[in-house]
Amino acid sequence: MMLDYRARYIRVRQDSPEVSQSNPAPVVVDVETKKHVLDALFSTRVNSDQSKQTHMHPMDVQMAVFHCSDSFLKQNMITKLSQCQYALPLLVPDPVTMDVECPLWTFRQIKKTWKITKTEDDSNIVAMKSMPICEAETPMVSFLRLGSLSLSKSQLMNTLINDRHNTFFHRNCPGSTKSRHLMDGVVEIAWYYPNEKPNDAFTDCVAFCNLHGDALLIEKQRDILTEKSSVNVVLVPTLEKGHESITVISKHFESEKPLIILIADDDCGTAQMKKGKYKLGLKDKSQSDISEELERIMRNILSGPHDSFKLETMADVSGIKVDENDTACQTGKSAAMKIVDLFQKMDVSKIKDTFLPCQGKLWHEWSKIKKELYHLKGHIEMEKCEKQQN
Repeated sequence: MMLDYRARYIRVRQDSPEVSQSNPAPVVVDVETKKHVLDALFSTRVNSDQSKQTHMHPMDVQMAVFHCSDSFLKQNMITKLSQCQYALPLLVPDPVTMDVECPLWTFRQIKKTWKITKTEDDSNIVAMKSMPICEAETPMVSFLRLGSLSLSKSQLMNTLINDRHNTFFHRNCPGSTKSRHLMDGVVEIAWYYPNEKPNDAFTDCVAFCNLHGDALLIEKQRDILTEKSSVNVVLVPTLEKGHESITVISKHFESEKPLIILIADDDCGTAQMKKGKYKLGLKDKSQSDISEELERIMRNILSGPHDSFKLETMADVSGIKVDENDTACQTGKSAAMKIVDLFQKMDVSKIKDTFLPCQGKLWHEWSKIKKELYHLKGHIEMEKCEKQQN
């Protein structure tokens, strides 16, 4: 609530007693040979407290609160996360029914401003854009993981958006745990906003979507993302024939959408297999080199014709639940529109007098009387003090 962006790095753990110091067996010395035997090092009988602190994954905590919140608290949470420049949940599977929901209404309060650079007549023209993020029409780059990899997809995405800030929570963040329970299947979205600086990766706003978990097992969210995206980036452990990911990759390869395949066990450079289809090996490459090459490929793709993404169009996707279609949201929207209609039909200066009469002339007169009584009371108190002194 205080907009401390470090709040999600607080480790949440169950209460348990303090871990006691280990009591290793003493080092045994062979008297005859005067040779130290490292029994303590190789012994399996070291006395130690076997109880372990159970840490809760910070994103499990965030999603647990999200699932238990009403629409107003959800919107407040998303607004705060946006102000802290964090990724926002776009597709959320219900942990019980596994139905997928798009919390579109939670994005409605978010408004962003950024600078774009256009080239006209051999000169760069800088323009300012400011609009609700739901109405922004931008390219969208989707990241999917097929199988298990040692490379953190979320960490790689952070280098593309802001290499000094963890927009997406990843496995190497403080407080992260090996297991998580509520994040697999969640799709998060974040936007890159250019600031007209020399190190800007892109000249306009770009949306980045991250499907958490193995996309081979999460078919519905995977299909929605690949349909809506401008560019699909797929991370695979290998590109060998017969691997379980080949079926999904073949489908992407045959589609018209641009595709970038990142291969974990390959050290090849960037190769364009055909128009809009690229592959890049990750083996023996630093993360900075990978992100620079990814930026270059994406700029090349987005400089030409490409599909655009608009957050509001998620309401038209079949097979998912949109919170704005709920009865509570529809009722609230109807009531809000009635108030908006009043502003359009009535003189704004008269609305307060009509609907809040006690805050108009009556309030002014009451305040005037109250002020006079206050001064009168002060005058009486002063006279009492003077009489007592005399």
